Amino acid sequence: MSGHSESTTHWAILQRSWAGIALVLFAVTYKVWLPPNQFPAVPLLDVFGSSAAQATWIHYLLLTVCSLALLGTTIKPASTTWFIVIVSLLAMFLLNQHRLQPWAFHLLLGAFVFAACSIRQGTSLLRLLTISIYTFSAAGKFDYQFMETVGQEFLVAATGLINLDSTQWAPSLSSKATLLFPLAEILVAVLLIRPRSRKAGIALAILLHLSIITLLSPLGLGHKPGVIIWNGLFVVLVPLLFSDKLNSTQPAETTFSGQLAAILVLAASLLPAVEPLGKYDHWLAWGLYSPRTSRVIINVHLYDVGVVEELEAFMLPQLGDTPYRTLDLRKWSLATLNVPVYPQDRFQLAAARYIAHKYKLGDSIQVHMLSISDRFTGHRTAEILNGTSELDMHCRQFFFSTTPVGLQP
Repeated sequence: MSGHSESTTHWAILQRSWAGIALVLFAVTYKVWLPPNQFPAVPLLDVFGSSAAQATWIHYLLLTVCSLALLGTTIKPASTTWFIVIVSLLAMFLLNQHRLQPWAFHLLLGAFVFAACSIRQGTSLLRLLTISIYTFSAAGKFDYQFMETVGQEFLVAATGLINLDSTQWAPSLSSKATLLFPLAEILVAVLLIRPRSRKAGIALAILLHLSIITLLSPLGLGHKPGVIIWNGLFVVLVPLLFSDKLNSTQPAETTFSGQLAAILVLAASLLPAVEPLGKYDHWLAWGLYSPRTSRVIINVHLYDVGVVEELEAFMLPQLGDTPYRTLDLRKWSLATLNVPVYPQDRFQLAAARYIAHKYKLGDSIQVHMLSISDRFTGHRTAEILNGTSELDMHCRQFFFSTTPVGLQP
């Protein structure tokens, strides 16, 4: 009985910790959870883009309810409060795809487990999910684009912290050195699988996340607080979740809700395998800091750049003799919402439609649709859409919405 009591206490601490950190994450990313403002919002399905569904009070109500449920969980974890988190989170995702931040999707899966599963079943599912996150996050970085772009930024920042200058290294050496980042992630996953190596896995995971926090902090790359805090969650989560105190000997209870949670977590743990085929969203596949994702480039003709004057801060300088200037979607999202832009061609295409229609650009907008890059060469296929009409027509091929809020489908 004492072992069961210890597991129950530890399970409650895990829930309280996760809920508390989630509240902090909502606080630092609050702009993306509020009604649409400067940056376009795109519902997951067109029906949720209606004026009734997008009423201002609904956004505030859902965020308030979700926050109060998480606050209640920090005081006394209960299936009911986690169920409220599930419903409110799902509703907020339906109203805006941009809210499918990796940490928020992670929270949703955790909420399903806490709401429906016994300690034994829930521990097994969350351990599987955690190992999957490390595995697929690493897989997205064993990639030419990472080695030559984001990986180099990480390497320069990391070596700079220890007074080294990797920019002076031979290109082949610096490219290979970037693979130390995903190698550390995959090693954590491998060590956490086996009970005998679990303590080493926990120690390496803590070291890895503390290093990432330092790297992304103002001491290093100065990234937004959301990703830093989510890494902090893993510093707390991994030791609690993989602790021997959660190795309950109590029989796992089998309920319908528990089976549903198991199906969802298993799907979320395995579906990232089809992401390279373009069948699953990059962030939901834990494609973290993986620059190989599909995307769009939005160009506005020089003659009409003045029309989008309020976006001037996010327009890149003219490149060469091209008669266009490019809108930096990433910078626009970070500046207005404090979160990265959703890394999916579908969502970014919807943002292009928003600009095209809001500013009545007609044929003055040009959109380059870029595929996922080749893992070994970095090559992408590109399709160029000229004008608003081609843009609208191309959007019909997607199942999920490409219609920003305020634009009739």
